[in-house]
Amino acid sequence: MTEQTRQTLAAVLTACAVAIALLNRPLLQMDTLIWGPADPWNNGDFLGAHWLFWALSQPGDAAALLSWPWGEPSLISAFPNLLDAYLLGTIITSSDFPLGWNVMMVGHHLLNVSATVVLARAAGARGLHAAAAGALVAATPIMLHEHALGHTLTAAVWPGLFGLAALMAKRDIQAGLWIGLQGLVYLYTGLAVGLVALLVRPCRGLLTAILVMVPYLWLLVPQLEAASAMGPPDGYTSLAVDSLWGGSGQFHIRLQPLLGLGIAALFLGPKASGRARTRLLVAAVCLLAVALGPDIFLHRGEEPVSGSPLALIFQVPGLTRMHHPIRLAMLAVPLLAVASALAFHRRRSVWALSIIGLCGLNWKTIDNTAAWSASADIPGHDAGAWLADHASAVVDLGSDSMEALSLQTVHGKPILSGFHPRSQPRPGVDRSVYERLSRWSVGVHQPTLPARLKQLGYSHVVVVDRGPGKTPDATAVRSQLGPPVFPGVFAL
Repeated sequence: MTEQTRQTLAAVLTACAVAIALLNRPLLQMDTLIWGPADPWNNGDFLGAHWLFWALSQPGDAAALLSWPWGEPSLISAFPNLLDAYLLGTIITSSDFPLGWNVMMVGHHLLNVSATVVLARAAGARGLHAAAAGALVAATPIMLHEHALGHTLTAAVWPGLFGLAALMAKRDIQAGLWIGLQGLVYLYTGLAVGLVALLVRPCRGLLTAILVMVPYLWLLVPQLEAASAMGPPDGYTSLAVDSLWGGSGQFHIRLQPLLGLGIAALFLGPKASGRARTRLLVAAVCLLAVALGPDIFLHRGEEPVSGSPLALIFQVPGLTRMHHPIRLAMLAVPLLAVASALAFHRRRSVWALSIIGLCGLNWKTIDNTAAWSASADIPGHDAGAWLADHASAVVDLGSDSMEALSLQTVHGKPILSGFHPRSQPRPGVDRSVYERLSRWSVGVHQPTLPARLKQLGYSHVVVVDRGPGKTPDATAVRSQLGPPVFPGVFAL
């Protein structure tokens, strides 16, 4: 092992130690509490990702388990990014929940931190300064934000960062392969990393990224029309301006204020890295500008103060589906951190130690970012366990969109629910069943519905209380089907 490698490894371990220290309390409860959104079992993003890992570990076609007996289109039409589920689905679901899930989330976060350090070293930063860059990423709330919402890959930018590091080390083919992998992880981040790479140092080796992406794009393109997505709808999908200086009232989308030190990269640092640090900084600023979205919001969730001059980007075919431009901030933050490390490259180590120490003050980052104390108990778990032994197919009454998916991971039976709300079933599906089921869930008698459901292959109806405003009215079901055969479960 060379001295350069030893220093890089020490820097990675130092940065990861900071990251682990900032997460020490949830790490102590990894096997009992979910690292996720405040209300995980009513959060569509978390439910979708959680279900997908389970579904891809099951034999047969997982899409056939939804909206029985019609099924759903290909999973890729609803989940365009399946890489982690295909690679990790069986492993994660074979371990106790939520331990496997939380380990995966922490793993992505630590890889982001480590890749930032490796990129800083490749760009010419000293070991301790590179460790400070990794600590800045670990202490930036927005880097935890996407993982905390249950998005397993949209905040994973480590393949792209390793690709940029390989590019700076003049390992061009390797750089292209890493960047192609980033595109498989999340298409828009892969595109962004590719553009950053062209800005940093264009080379022929980057073309290998396209070769990596071709099989995935061949599968994805025919599904784009069926895949449901819309443009950035409001201030909750974009980066708010006040978060740029760490002033946002919503802690989970703040940038670490010390990242502003990266601006000094325009004036400070060794001449040898001048071109690299300037281009990384320019790339980070451009990414943040796109992350602000088509409308500029001073505070998240409020009325926009103005339109963005970059709004036309979101009208480009293909980019119209970039539903959450805020996710590009996940790439901008490591680039700013590396620029900060390069800016203070010539300063004494006490500067880097001070940055690492100040990052330690963010020990409440996880509290303000993720509800890591959320219960791991799925609503209706006992009913789902009973259905696993007694049902052939289940009508999950009153569930919207993907809520029934969480309970399906317990009972494992086909369900009359799925990716599409009941009011908008896909073409070719018996719309009347959904319409009558919707009325049934609010207590309106549907005389012929039980017979129709039984004809379609359903055996039981489950009624789950999923919280305020999400409790179906079971009076009509009870009067037509009689008393429950198990708490919350009615037999057809």
